Parts: sequence; structure tokens; C-alpha cells
Amino acid sequence: MAISIPDTLTADNSGKYIMSIRLRSDGLSFSGYCPSESESFFYRNMEFDRTKPYISSLKEFFFGHEFLTYSYKRTNLVYVTLQYTVVPEEVFTEKQKNDLLSFTFSAPENKCLHNLLAREAAEVVFGMDEEVYEFCSRSLINPSFVHHITPQLALWKQQSRTLIPRQMYVVLHRKMMDVVCFAQGRLLFVNTFEYDKPDDILYYILYVWKQVGMDQEKDQLHIYGGVSLRNSITTTLRNYIQYISPAEIPSDAYLLGAEVVQAPLDLIALSVCEL
Repeated sequence: MAISIPDTLTADNSGKYIMSIRLRSDGLSFSGYCPSESESFFYRNMEFDRTKPYISSLKEFFFGHEFLTYSYKRTNLVYVTLQYTVVPEEVFTEKQKNDLLSFTFSAPENKCLHNLLAREAAEVVFGMDEEVYEFCSRSLINPSFVHHITPQLALWKQQSRTLIPRQMYVVLHRKMMDVVCFAQGRLLFVNTFEYDKPDDILYYILYVWKQVGMDQEKDQLHIYGGVSLRNSITTTLRNYIQYISPAEIPSDAYLLGAEVVQAPLDLIALSVCEL
């Protein structure tokens, strides 16, 4: 279960690095880079044994990798889950965040967290397994807990500001997909759906496209995910939507290092937007 890190990252110089650990249902991944050094970005991925409790695998991984406990310039803990809701800042209160999550989901996670979307005047309220939260809080030095949709919203808002057509951004994860729509920097729609087969992906994209009122000939669909699956659904979608393209990694992300192309979009966005 051991994973190596660059020789340039040591306990003595870790304070120069930003570390992001990404937790998902079947494992974790992490990235690190030094903002003052180009080409310093690295990315690693680990699959967990699904027959074991997630928290057991997480603890085993942490205890086997001392570098995770180093003191970093910043430590981000990115949590991948479809259990979230976006709440306007004018109606959000810290005391009611649990009620907001319970209203949205019938069985919310025990730990309720939130991220400020400063440019949207809104909060991303999300649930997290409490045992996982407590362990990470104890094991990491002052971690910032981030929902995976938060950096993506910041990135896409920035990208869509100067574009006249409306944008739909789709990110395909394993068995779940993010769907977000913007109009010149204004958020129109955001949700994450579960899917079992490609037909489900097609359904959600076309359903949201219609609900938001996007134009089949003028507006744009950008898809991020595995090449094979992406190409498969794009072939069908071209019967309904004219402008479809792979979601592009921001050009300035390549300054971080060659390994950036291996990372999930939320980790890339988190590094580029520096939330």
C-alpha cells in the first residue's frame, strides 16, 4: 500500500508545499506542489480494498505514510460526494446548516460542513462521514475541508465570464456525474447525479439542457472524463447538440508540472484557483 513521493518533498521543506488529499468512496488520491517552483506538481492515486471498512483503509494508509502528517503551507481535504446543496448567502446561517442538509437528503451524513462561494454569494453545504472527519481533523495539521464541486464552480465561473454562449460543464466520475450550467459567469444550475450506464448520462445531460432552456445550436457542452466513455456519449449527443468538446484543463495549470494532466479536475481547479 506504500506510495512514493518526490525526493524534493521532505519534512524540512514541506512548509513550502500545498498538499491536497482527495477522499472518494473507493479510495483516495493526493497532489502537492510548491507555488514558488514551476514543474513541482505531483499526483498519486490509491484504490482501497472494498471488502474492508473505508475508515480502516484510510487509517492504514495514513499510518503507513509519514509525509501526510508533515506541516504544509496549506492542507486541503477534498471530499467527493453527491450529498451537497448550494444555499444563497442571504438565507444561510451556521445554526441551520444541518436542517438545510436534512431537508435536501433523507439520510444526511452526521457531519455537516460548508464552503463559501464568495463570487456567487452562496454556500456549498455538504455532508461528511463523521468518523472520517474526526480522524482527518486529528491526523492533519489545520486542514481545510473542501467539497469537490467548490473549486470546479470557481474555475467555470471564471471561464464563462467572457463567453457569449451559455456553458454546460459535465464531469464524469465513477458512477456519478457533475452537471453545471453558467451564463456569462452567472450560475444557472448545479447538481451531481448517480448513474449506472451511459444511457443515464445521456438522460441527465439532455434533461438539464432542456430544463435550463439552453440553445441546441448556440450553447456549449464541455465534458470531462474517461476518453472511451466520453467519446461514446458524445457520438449520440451530436444528434441533439451542435457544440460539444472535451473540457479543457486551464492553460496555466500546465505550469505546475506534467503530472497535472493525471489529476481529477477538482484538484486541478483547486490548484489553479487557489481557494
